[in-house]
Amino acid sequence: MSELPADSDLLEHAYPYALDALTASDRAHLESLLDRAEPAQADSFRRTVRDIRDTLADLTVLDAHDAPPDLESRIQHALDRQLGTTAPAPVTPLRRIPPRALGLAAAALVAILALAGVAVINAARQPDSTTITAQQVLTHGDARSAATPVTGGGTASLVFSPELDAAVVTFDAVPTAPQGQTYQLWLIPEGGQPRSAGVLPALPTARTPLLVPLDSARTLALSVEPDGGSAQPTTTPIAAVTLA
Repeated sequence: MSELPADSDLLEHAYPYALDALTASDRAHLESLLDRAEPAQADSFRRTVRDIRDTLADLTVLDAHDAPPDLESRIQHALDRQLGTTAPAPVTPLRRIPPRALGLAAAALVAILALAGVAVINAARQPDSTTITAQQVLTHGDARSAATPVTGGGTASLVFSPELDAAVVTFDAVPTAPQGQTYQLWLIPEGGQPRSAGVLPALPTARTPLLVPLDSARTLALSVEPDGGSAQPTTTPIAAVTLA
């Protein structure tokens, strides 16, 4: 098992942790360090991991094409020129990751996504997200905004357009769902039964907002449900916004 220095910044390892790029032993070791970390440091780590996974969840392939056969060698060649090496350097698990190396890795990821034909869309899990975009909702002439506190901490905010029948939802400073549970959004029509608007393994943020088709609902609510979600709410909503 790799040993981190006593003063190791856990946040440096949030990226490989979120991307499941650690060995099982290193992952367990990092989680052990996390359990002993200061609450503020642990919260910052978990928030970063959540944001990374939230961003990745909003990536989907649209009209993808096979990557060029020489893509890997071209990217490696570009990295070698930047690092001044002719071969990949050996990797030490859970070592400190220099900011420059993180920047090069990010640049390589951007190159891969661009060459492979990957596009970012709003809320791929929503069937109508290719018809209406978050930007259209935010700038539409009848757009309205609302915010409400979330039981347990944080705020839920949304901008919605009655004419487009869609909303852009974000959360701020809302804690991670308890272990074994998840957040789930609900659309509640006037006088009708709640309908699921999606399970949220990671909450959307201002950087990664969620586009939700409203389907003429009058209320958008959030509840805590068992992992995998529920067909109907099993707990009292911890936040609700009236769409009027």
